[in-house]
Amino acid sequence: MKLRKKFTPLILKCFLLLLCQCSAAQDIHFSQFNFSPLNQNPAYTNLFDGDYRFIGNYKNQWPTVPVRYNTVSLSAEMNFVTLKNNDKVGGGFLFYFDKEGDSRFTSFNTDLSFSYIKSLDKNAHHFLSYGLQLGLINCSFDYTQLNFDNQWNGDVYDPNIHNNESFARTRFTVFDFGTGLAYRYQKDERTNFTIGFGAMHLNTPKESFFGDNSVVLSPRFTANTRIQMQITKRIDIVPELMYQQQQTKHEFDLGGHIKYHLALKGEHLVALNLGAYGRLADAGWLMAGIDYDNLQANLSYDMNLSGLNAASRYNGGFEISVIYILAKVKKTNKPARVCPAFL
Repeated sequence: MKLRKKFTPLILKCFLLLLCQCSAAQDIHFSQFNFSPLNQNPAYTNLFDGDYRFIGNYKNQWPTVPVRYNTVSLSAEMNFVTLKNNDKVGGGFLFYFDKEGDSRFTSFNTDLSFSYIKSLDKNAHHFLSYGLQLGLINCSFDYTQLNFDNQWNGDVYDPNIHNNESFARTRFTVFDFGTGLAYRYQKDERTNFTIGFGAMHLNTPKESFFGDNSVVLSPRFTANTRIQMQITKRIDIVPELMYQQQQTKHEFDLGGHIKYHLALKGEHLVALNLGAYGRLADAGWLMAGIDYDNLQANLSYDMNLSGLNAASRYNGGFEISVIYILAKVKKTNKPARVCPAFL
């Protein structure tokens, strides 16, 4: 029995490494998909009310396993120019870093996004956006942190025995690109609708540490929508959904949150967010957050409901998102008025 307990982890680790090489690679994903727009669709670049947008996302997944999965994403966007017909040209930068498992498998991605947003009416309520994303994907791992069956001497695991493994490389960098379309209706600040369709990794970049050209990052197709509706003076509801497919893998997320406005007028605008979401046959999570003027921060925790819950004990992970939007102060041509107190 003791021999079996010691030997099983060696088999499992080797199997996981082999699985990564024999199957097509897949993307990271956030439960708070609605607060990570450039990871979903490059057409969402500059598709917001403002001139600059900064977003940070952090996910700590599988806290019950020996080595946690940590993912960080940062993005920044700006409006380059607004034309006389209300069309907008913008760009953005996306970075995400993901480290997972005993091998410290690391993905380091950097992307540049560009968009042209066409105003469909004179009142600037309807917009159609086209986006393009170009980037680099860098992957690496450290196999010295793994245990192999060749290091089993028949009685115990001996780290001094050579693992007899050879890899063509332990790091690579590949080019990547994607594109997307999005439509947005903006009646006012509290009533809007957005729907988008994205296609990522259209060049199917090769991702193999053995030089196997059949191991690629498959194209990922995404469709998602968001509606914000004012229900009362202080309450908005925000239903959202996302569907994405990558090779044979499918993901369907559905949920929403309530936005309760604590302060509608005055020096600061404040609102609370509270919602619930789910990923079909996989996980469910609760979300809470706050809006303070142009800053929004949200915290969520998801519970694993898939067949892996025997190992995860239903634990998923914490996730944090922070969004900050800046708008330029618009100049006016009105002449200065003399203060009556000095007349």
